[in-house]
Amino acid sequence: MSVTPVAIFDLDNTLVRGSSLFHFGWALVRRGVISPIQVLRYAVAEFLYVRRCTEREGLPSLLAERLLGLVKGSSQAELVQHAKTFAGTTLHRHLIAEVLDQLVAFRKLGIPCYIATASPQELAQAIADELGMAGAIGTISHTFAGRFTGSLASPLAHGEEKARRVQELFDQHGYERHTAWAFSDSINDLPLLALVENAVVVNADKNLLQIAQLNDWVVLTSMKGLRRMFNAEPVQPGI
Repeated sequence: MSVTPVAIFDLDNTLVRGSSLFHFGWALVRRGVISPIQVLRYAVAEFLYVRRCTEREGLPSLLAERLLGLVKGSSQAELVQHAKTFAGTTLHRHLIAEVLDQLVAFRKLGIPCYIATASPQELAQAIADELGMAGAIGTISHTFAGRFTGSLASPLAHGEEKARRVQELFDQHGYERHTAWAFSDSINDLPLLALVENAVVVNADKNLLQIAQLNDWVVLTSMKGLRRMFNAEPVQPGI
């Protein structure tokens, strides 16, 4: 019996350069939805995130807390529409070309691709839809009567929790780890990378790079690395 391969992509600093939530926030500023001051205080964290190619400790929780404060009392439907607008008009300038090329290659092979991220579910799903992906796993905020309450409906989709939800996805659709791929830049995603047979690290910092080398994981930093991955490990649907 054939098994369908699957590919899981982290979002921040993997598919998107820097923080997707930060870019989304600035898009909302430009549209007059929120004020610049609400985003500016996180500019330093974003700069360091891109410069170091890794998230600093506590950043996902910080961004989640920020999101909850921003959206409390607002309409979920409106946020979904803003996320769709961002994905359709602004997202592409922030995508990392090498990883996007890999995503497109998987899609051409008929391999379902998913985003797994600590970013909000609404934003993750809008990006997944824009990129023609099969779905998204993101952080889910609690709503009541169609409005955000300012609390989480489930734990932050980060670290062990992200890997747990990806395993749930595998169980639901019958995906197998030996035909699964995962892409991430973060050492916090070690549970996710260890979950699959084919782990790929993107823009890895020194610590993650050492782990990748010890485990003989693919390291993607350039088109040369992308071509080397395809030459070494051709992906065939149905394996």
